[in-house]
Amino acid sequence: MNKTIILSLLVALLLMPIGVEAKKKVKKEQEVPQLLNFPSAELDEYRLHGGNVVIQGRIVIPEEARGEQIPKEILEQINGSTEVIVRDYIVRKEKISLIEFKPDGTFSLDVHVPYPMFLLVYPMGMVYACPGDTVNVTIDTTKPSKKEGLSFDGTGVSGEVTRRLQQVDDKYYNPDWSNKVYEKGLDSLMMWKDEQVAQMDELVRQMNNGLPELEGCSPLASDILRTHILSQRLEYICDYYMRGENKLLEDSTIDRDAYWKQYFSFVTPRAKYLTDNPLLLIAGDEFFFNRIEYYLFRPMHAGGALDYIPFEYDPVIAESLAKEKHVFRRESRRNAMNIMHETLNLSPSDFSAQVCELRDFFSSIKWHEDQHDIVADDFAATMAVVTHPELIRRAVLTYRDYVKESEIKVVEDRPMTKGDSIFQRIIEPYKGNVLYVDFWEMSCGPCRGKMLQMRDEVEANKDKPVKYLYITDDTPEHCKSFLEPNNIKGEHIHISRSEWGYLQQKFNFSGVPFIVLYDKQGNRRENVTVDQLLEEE
Repeated sequence: MNKTIILSLLVALLLMPIGVEAKKKVKKEQEVPQLLNFPSAELDEYRLHGGNVVIQGRIVIPEEARGEQIPKEILEQINGSTEVIVRDYIVRKEKISLIEFKPDGTFSLDVHVPYPMFLLVYPMGMVYACPGDTVNVTIDTTKPSKKEGLSFDGTGVSGEVTRRLQQVDDKYYNPDWSNKVYEKGLDSLMMWKDEQVAQMDELVRQMNNGLPELEGCSPLASDILRTHILSQRLEYICDYYMRGENKLLEDSTIDRDAYWKQYFSFVTPRAKYLTDNPLLLIAGDEFFFNRIEYYLFRPMHAGGALDYIPFEYDPVIAESLAKEKHVFRRESRRNAMNIMHETLNLSPSDFSAQVCELRDFFSSIKWHEDQHDIVADDFAATMAVVTHPELIRRAVLTYRDYVKESEIKVVEDRPMTKGDSIFQRIIEPYKGNVLYVDFWEMSCGPCRGKMLQMRDEVEANKDKPVKYLYITDDTPEHCKSFLEPNNIKGEHIHISRSEWGYLQQKFNFSGVPFIVLYDKQGNRRENVTVDQLLEEE
């Protein structure tokens, strides 16, 4: 055997393990498990529509107290403190309905949902609500702990999903928020993300073999729960990307676009169940879509349109457009979808991306209060990238409501609510002043930060006809440790948890800080500053 042949064999033997290993690695990276038998149920169009669901419940009291009514003082503590929060994440609207317990410890509330969705029954937990169904909540005070004494049930798909929800979340989605891996650096965060994706893939394999918790489920309930579990996992990964952004901003040598692309490269092979999945309409939630809109679909917020095209032809504007570069709303929205398609290889018609385009449009309406032409132009531009029939229907119906409320100026007379009465009592001593009303809580870091930012303004305006009202359901003793050392001036108003609930319902907010402004005539005003209101006669 000559030297050439011997050397060739030696080289082949030396390189063989490397070549085999490389092939193994490539093969391993390509093995992305897909959900089998998914979707397993046909998503009937009518089943996506809205309607009423009944949320009802009861308090179970000890045997020796049976037949007795719940004391009035107890009712006053819990009424106004328990509420149902409906979040329409597509159009970014939230509605709060208060639960009123009767003296026998029961309650029943009709809640309208725009489509089947997860609701928060605060402070008890999440339930699933399909129009036409009933959700049952039982609070058993005879049990040794709050968790053991709380149970959920219901009829139809609402009951199927609600009964299994807590058990499924406890077993398959139990994130470790104490693991602040993003503080260790971007390499550590990327490794953590890879571990999370590997866990997600293993979970998909388990789903394909059948989750015991879903045994006996109807196909639709099974699809909803499986989609819910996986959407929670993606939300978790996006949340940690958000927390790692400070590291991205600190290091100017890092290519943020390249890092974003690498971090989210796992989505496309799994898009069928993670993003391009119409079941997310009835299995996602506000927090899921918030995270993917601002982080996975970051190009949507990279830059807005520079101008809009008037409805009627204007030769002066046409000449200007010919000379200068303008980015119009339709072009801007298409560009965002194209960037995600070209960079992450996501489908140009990805379902969740379309949802997020609608979210961006409906959240921007408030910045164009009386500019109806701009809103209409942006709506038309947004609809150019929305193709899913149900999303089109939801968008058109909601835009119709906007036109009725903002352009036609429909005004409805309604009776004064308990929240109205509470608020009127609070502001009565300050009539004739501009009012800056800040709802806050001690547990809220941004609330405290906002109050610190406002100190100079409060001091500068102390002799002017403006009052700064800080309203909280925390006790004066609890707030003292923050207010006094930081010299937070203003009118500090402490109310009960029940009164707080009625004000939440009145103003329709669940997050804090929540700030509202009133002019000297007592009219609520938006898109203005305190200084502007002070200048008005």
